[in-house]
Amino acid sequence: MKNANLIFDLLDIPGPVPLTNKEMARNLNVTFYSPHQQTEKLDQFSGALKQALTDSGVNVLPFEEALDKNNEYRIKPGIVTIEQGEGRDEELAIRRVSSLYHNPIVTILEGPPPIPPQPTLQEILDSIVGVLAWNLTHVPIFVEDHRWSFCTMNGAVIECNNWEHPHNDVIDSLIPKLAAQVVPPSRDDIVYREHIFDPVKEGHESHIRDFMDAAKIWKQNGLMLAHTSIEDLNYRNTFYKRIVSAYLDHRTGMSYGFLVKQLPTEVKPAIELQKAENGYQRISSERPYLYHNNGQYYVNVSFADKEYLVYLPEVWLLSTRSGCNKTDLKPDRDILKLGLYNGRITIDTPVKLSAKMCRPSYDTYAILAHAIGNVIAASLLENLSPGSIFSKTLKNKGLSISHWHGYPDHHFPLQGYLRHGSTNPPVSCSTPQSASYAFTVKLNTLKQHLSEFDLRQYRGDIHVEPHHGTNITGCMNLSETAEWVDKMHSNSLPFGEATHAQQVESE
Repeated sequence: MKNANLIFDLLDIPGPVPLTNKEMARNLNVTFYSPHQQTEKLDQFSGALKQALTDSGVNVLPFEEALDKNNEYRIKPGIVTIEQGEGRDEELAIRRVSSLYHNPIVTILEGPPPIPPQPTLQEILDSIVGVLAWNLTHVPIFVEDHRWSFCTMNGAVIECNNWEHPHNDVIDSLIPKLAAQVVPPSRDDIVYREHIFDPVKEGHESHIRDFMDAAKIWKQNGLMLAHTSIEDLNYRNTFYKRIVSAYLDHRTGMSYGFLVKQLPTEVKPAIELQKAENGYQRISSERPYLYHNNGQYYVNVSFADKEYLVYLPEVWLLSTRSGCNKTDLKPDRDILKLGLYNGRITIDTPVKLSAKMCRPSYDTYAILAHAIGNVIAASLLENLSPGSIFSKTLKNKGLSISHWHGYPDHHFPLQGYLRHGSTNPPVSCSTPQSASYAFTVKLNTLKQHLSEFDLRQYRGDIHVEPHHGTNITGCMNLSETAEWVDKMHSNSLPFGEATHAQQVESE
């Protein structure tokens, strides 16, 4: 928990943040909206769902208690609203919420998900997003004769078993989706430095070529999902289209996956806290994990039952721009500079683009958590196993981070890379939990392999995000990563976006 609090502090994410299924359930407030449609199947499923939520520790409120006392038409922020059936335009719960971000809506519908037979990954995604836009819901649930399933804006379709007894699927799969809010960083929390990123002047031509080469490979294999335009979706009316646009921060659509290059940085060996000499002082009691010494910042990290001080330099990355087509990059517009600079998330926009065109990505927290974790892992390795490949690569060439909506095959290993994450709660992107898992489990996995793994050969990690996708972080460049995924896909059974809860691999 200490390391989780550290990354929340560094990324300025307010806490406390529930990290386990049970904690999420205890922090979740739910109410059931007056049914739009009533059938025997819908009524029975809603009753079973309410009981499963209650048994899981969720606070299920009568609808009257969910209303704001100062405005009884509005549902109070922080309450999930569950609708039954497809309602008329003017009766949908979206008209009564207080916040688009802090009042998730679940819609229970009878029938199978409207996905075409033998669909591509892109067709699955487009079908799901279409349901979300038409019903103004965050999580649609589909109830069939002997099973139920639900979808998320990640493009996942999670199929569950007997809906008469849904408790396990509710606590293990549904509750994390509802409790971990999908909210991108606020623009007000980011420092924008406009029109100053010029990759040629900064000497990043080789990195830009790597981005372009990787994009071509992802385009050819079709595994990096393309842009879904909100203009191509069907809406009940223009008012509901404006709601979708507002929820997406007025983006033109959604794109999935990212390509990131972490720039080279100074790495110093971690120092055991007990062996640290005088001069390392806590910045303040409010930030107990941050120290300073001679104008340099250090963080207090727990690792392998010891406390370490780790030098934290500026962290800078080149990243694909949120909303761009990751498989058809325009190098002068679609690659920006992202960093943790002077303690603030900072974006340097391309010379030709303003801050308005460079919205924070839904994966910003996870990207920076991985990057900070890489610096800390390299520092620990410099103490425990000097001269490791990972540390030398970060110092001299930088590292890459790639995310796609698919999963690795255990039968296609990647030498020097440690795998983790598949047993974490299946939260969506842009959640505090996703940042925590990216950071803490990276370090925990390294710790677990101390006795059985030659640390000098450590090259990175494969972070599986259940019901979401995979992050590959490490010494391979972006095009090498894309080539590895392409070869794995060609030599394996299909491993794209999981459509069954049981498809998520266990470690």
